Amino acid sequence: MRSGRILRQIVRARIKEQVPALTAVSDKATEKSAFPYATMGPSYWVDDSTDCTEGREITLQIDIWHSASNKGVCEDLTDDVATALKGYADQVALTMHPIEIDTARVTDDPDGVSVHGIVVIRAMVESDG
Repeated sequence: MRSGRILRQIVRARIKEQVPALTAVSDKATEKSAFPYATMGPSYWVDDSTDCTEGREITLQIDIWHSASNKGVCEDLTDDVATALKGYADQVALTMHPIEIDTARVTDDPDGVSVHGIVVIRAMVESDG
């Protein structure tokens, strides 16, 4: 399995463990997803190799979705997700540096009903080539 997919699994497991207020943490929402939940958003990587190691710096977005009329509730969940991930590394599953938080924000969703939290993380990992 490739490093990007492993990182997604690590992130999902960590959020499930540390933020029990979320009903689900999935790769993609379904019509049956119950609020509040989190999904794995877009990701990309850049080469971070050295002479002796193949490496990548992976950026991953985590989306938090809530139907609350108060953005503060979603902001709290967004903070909880960022806190759970900041500085975390699962060295058993993947050779990686601790996760860094790039951005955390909360905004109205275009559907006019939902509130959307966004946490963007970066992790330097040893790649699989």
